[in-house]
Amino acid sequence: MDLSMRLNFLFGSEVYVRMRRQLVLVREHLITHRHRVYGLGTICSGSLGEGVAYPTSDDDVMAHSKKYRVVKTYRDATQSYDLLLVPSEFSPGYCLLLDVKGSNPYHLIHVIDEMPFLSSSLSKELFVGDRNVIHGPCISAIIGSGEYDLAFCIRCNTWPDVAYKWLTRNRSFNWPSWDIIRNIVQSGCHVVPIGDPHSPNCHHEWRISFSVAERTLMHSFNHAQFLIYNLLRLTLKRIIEREVPDVLCSYFMKTTLFYTAENTPVELWRVDNLETCFKFLSVGVV
Repeated sequence: MDLSMRLNFLFGSEVYVRMRRQLVLVREHLITHRHRVYGLGTICSGSLGEGVAYPTSDDDVMAHSKKYRVVKTYRDATQSYDLLLVPSEFSPGYCLLLDVKGSNPYHLIHVIDEMPFLSSSLSKELFVGDRNVIHGPCISAIIGSGEYDLAFCIRCNTWPDVAYKWLTRNRSFNWPSWDIIRNIVQSGCHVVPIGDPHSPNCHHEWRISFSVAERTLMHSFNHAQFLIYNLLRLTLKRIIEREVPDVLCSYFMKTTLFYTAENTPVELWRVDNLETCFKFLSVGVV
């Protein structure tokens, strides 16, 4: 059995992966419909949302309230629950959320320099109960035999400045295409409740999340790229973490693959060329 057949057996054929992703989108729609009375939208993220079905795959759900939104300028703050994105002075990718209209409950507000900010840690504590605990930006709950991560997030109505260069940088091999980039921008990004641990405002900062963009990019991969990503994850779990634990994570594997896909011709990524692709990427990871 050659490598492509083995990986198809482990991670699914191209048709099966496509069906799995469609089921994720259906599940996302059903969850959103079920919670419409609460004004919540949901996004299935994590590795399961990307179409990866592995015993250690993350089952993550992002829930965003439709009455909240994050804006970039005071001029954009036209609704009662709009929050102004104030970039962190300490770390790119993190921000504070200024309560522009003063509409949020007082017990969720933390005052910095006499200005009211929606606190990430106080917001998360609303969802903590007997059966769940805080896990990073998420609330983790064990239901039956599975563990689920729920992240309360807020949608940004415009693309953040910190990621603007990603939109405009030169791409010699036309991946992602302009259609994919346009779709990503229209889908927007979110902020999730966790701060930079080295920041003095870490308990009140929010991290800008591009999980929806990452899922869109993963879904645009051809089957060879999908198989290579899974092989990298398997190598991480079975080999690297046993030798040098807590050094690399699957997110590093994913971003390495994104960068490599931007800088290599699509003709390289073929199911009959998986071994070469894997060796090429392994050098990038190391």
